[in-house]
Amino acid sequence: MPIDKQLLRQLLATEKFKKCADSPDSAAELGSTLSDTESLVRSCQNVQAIPFILWNDFYNSAGILAPKSKKKSYRYKWGDKVFVDFGCGNIQTELSFPHPAIVLYNFANTVIVAPTTSDDSPNSFSADIEEVIIKAKRDGTVFPKDTIINLHQIKSVHKDRIISNLRCNVKSYIVDRQEIARQNAIHGADTFTDGMDLLDCIRTKLAYILAVPQIQSKNTEILNGRQQISQLQTALEAAQQKIAELTAQLEKTSSEKQCQND
Repeated sequence: MPIDKQLLRQLLATEKFKKCADSPDSAAELGSTLSDTESLVRSCQNVQAIPFILWNDFYNSAGILAPKSKKKSYRYKWGDKVFVDFGCGNIQTELSFPHPAIVLYNFANTVIVAPTTSDDSPNSFSADIEEVIIKAKRDGTVFPKDTIINLHQIKSVHKDRIISNLRCNVKSYIVDRQEIARQNAIHGADTFTDGMDLLDCIRTKLAYILAVPQIQSKNTEILNGRQQISQLQTALEAAQQKIAELTAQLEKTSSEKQCQND
């Protein structure tokens, strides 16, 4: 049953610091939405329901409403491969459920990761996504299966979401020549080289995705500025030439009048 969003917004303004249990209207709306959630989960197959139940239990213990964790976090390195629970609170094509991921940056309590998925659905990506992913063939060590590195799904996650450290690093994985050629074809340059490890490939790809558009934009601004300067310089030179001509003409006229007076 749909909740009364307008009522809840009013309660947020008038009963902001009141406990939900002590607010009959808030408690009723909570019961309604939780009942809807239960109905949706009960109607799912276990392949969807059980991961949701597991995630909900984890969220209850580690989510924003749970006590803050004070345990010391592990420090990950660029390229470390980890198994991350991306949860069930995501929308549409946002990645959900546990997936392997590659650490791109380490902070005290969070990491930035690029999720990976099995490459078992050929031609399943739209053209814009096809241009930003990296494909890795299985090697039996870093990648047990053909894999997609989903650079369009990069996100920051708390380290409590990491289920396990997979104890390998993509720096030890060499990108195959076919993928190197595909990346160079996408970007129209031979930036990606044979023998490049996957970590360097990811870094280079991120530079293309995030930095190159900004650089190109700045280069366009600089080029336009130079063109404007050139046009102003040409106009200045023309004005100086005109002043010189007028000055010469004035001096000539003044000289002629002086001769006439003499």
